[in-house]
Amino acid sequence: MKKFFVIALLAVVALGANAQSGIRVWYGANIADVDVDGSKSEFKALNIGVDYTAAISDAFDWTAGVGYLTKGCKNWDPGYLQLEGNGSWNFVKNDDFKASIFTGPYVGFMVAKDDAEEVKKVDFGWQGGVQGYYKNISLKVGYEYGFIDVFKGGDSKPSQIFFRVGYTF
Repeated sequence: MKKFFVIALLAVVALGANAQSGIRVWYGANIADVDVDGSKSEFKALNIGVDYTAAISDAFDWTAGVGYLTKGCKNWDPGYLQLEGNGSWNFVKNDDFKASIFTGPYVGFMVAKDDAEEVKKVDFGWQGGVQGYYKNISLKVGYEYGFIDVFKGGDSKPSQIFFRVGYTF
């Protein structure tokens, strides 16, 4: 798993080596939940990552990234190495400010299961939301829904509302 993380990180950095102001580092938090009877959502404050954004046209961008995210529910904090790919529509764009709507798939690999038994190690789902950039600072707010049950043998799809603050180089 460590080799996979290093390769993914190097790929993101290599993509950004030829572009100006395309690599962003971010810190985020979320309100995570798992769709299981009796589970309650909980605030998770350990989410960090890096991504690369490039323009498709003036109105559209694409973003690819990797991060470490804490998900789960109340009293359960599994850690995931997550790869994301998003397309975004820039509905406001000028030299200093950009606002957009984004959506796209993600895949996460559980790297810390936090004492849970009978869990699936892969999470796949979809995310969407809004993001804004002012010069080099960004704010991203979205919702993420997993398509794969977290626990074996039951309906336990993960979801989260997240926010991320980033700095673009």
